[in-house]
Amino acid sequence: MKPHAEVEEIWPGDGRVRVLGLVHGLDAEGGLESLGEWRAALVLREPAGPELDYPATVRGKRFELSVPIGDLIAPQAPDKGVWDLYLRAGDRRLRVGRRLDDIRDKASIMVFPAQLIPVDEGFVHVRPRYTVNENVSIDYWYGP
Repeated sequence: MKPHAEVEEIWPGDGRVRVLGLVHGLDAEGGLESLGEWRAALVLREPAGPELDYPATVRGKRFELSVPIGDLIAPQAPDKGVWDLYLRAGDRRLRVGRRLDDIRDKASIMVFPAQLIPVDEGFVHVRPRYTVNENVSIDYWYGP
């Protein structure tokens, strides 16, 4: 299995999506901290677009990251979009997901609540989710 950032908990709330877990399958002499500054990277997949970057904490094999949902409404896609979540240090980029459990079809079983951002006469809904490949993405869409 490729190295990845294995999710233990996802906490959507208070205008943020917070993710906690363990770095799996990656070792470094001197510890993971020796690989450089760890960051959370969000890549706009649908439609293809920019990458956002936020601080992340890695201690030992544990990681924690938090992203503000207000930043996720992309100007080139104001109605809806999908962000893929990564943990990175330097040129190493690990997909954030949950693969080391026996839960299949997480996309339909583990459904997180949407947070709402008021805009104009409606809201932008923002919700993390597991993809069919058990990775974490964050969706947003405009609606009432």
